[in-house]
Amino acid sequence: MFFFKLLGQLPLFMLYGIANILKWVFYGLISYRKKVILGNLSRSFPEKSAKEIKQIAFQFYGYLTDQLLEFFKGVSLTDNQVLDRVELNNQEIVQNYINQGIPVILVAGHQGNWEWAIHRLALTKITNDIVYQKLSNPAFNEFSKQVRQRFGNIVLMEKRESVILTRDRKNIPRVICLAADQAPQKPETAYWTNFLNQETAFFTGMERFAREYQYPVVFAELIRKKRGHYSMTYELLAEPSFENLPHGEIIERFARRLEKSIVKFPEQYLWSHRRWKHNKPEHISIKWN
Repeated sequence: MFFFKLLGQLPLFMLYGIANILKWVFYGLISYRKKVILGNLSRSFPEKSAKEIKQIAFQFYGYLTDQLLEFFKGVSLTDNQVLDRVELNNQEIVQNYINQGIPVILVAGHQGNWEWAIHRLALTKITNDIVYQKLSNPAFNEFSKQVRQRFGNIVLMEKRESVILTRDRKNIPRVICLAADQAPQKPETAYWTNFLNQETAFFTGMERFAREYQYPVVFAELIRKKRGHYSMTYELLAEPSFENLPHGEIIERFARRLEKSIVKFPEQYLWSHRRWKHNKPEHISIKWN
């Protein structure tokens, strides 16, 4: 990990120079997950031509390699740099609940730069529980945890233990942060809806947590404004109580809001992820919008 720490000490203009090279390597030389990326884009935007799909894909490779190098820069970013480069809008939506002693569920998709967003959350001085997927490489997993926690106010909760830890910490005013667009491992227990023109499964944990503990749910839109500068904007999705909301409505609202953002900024979504690797079980109905 010494090399990655050393890499993170380089100034951003040098890191972006490396990213410029990696973009062409990933796209043209090794074709990193190109089949997955083009397939995801084609199914999500059937109205676009093959030329338009390739253009978005190429833009995505630039976004992906920038984000990779920006992650390593996280080892040396100062708090002032984070505040300057990650704008936080509508923070009062979350702060008002925290001031009342009410925890908040903050949900986002894999867009923008969620690693720098974690640093920005740490600087709000509010405790943030980050639910994350443990990486297969133990050394890199530990390195990632160190980078994410370097500003304090961040509690990392591995996904498998998040249910128990959420119950143990239920009375602590905090923000519970979830990337709620990952593909569930068990499609038969997922919530299914139409998302980006495809039958798509969503984890139900976000809604189950909200209903069980009566926590409000806030959407965070993460958007790159220009290279190295991001905007994180809060929007209230649902406030307790939820008795009058049909089951699945909170997930549905998240899916629709994220979809709207992806359509507007298609190159900033994580198209290399195998999001649609599961088929809907025959006995499960799907909600179409």
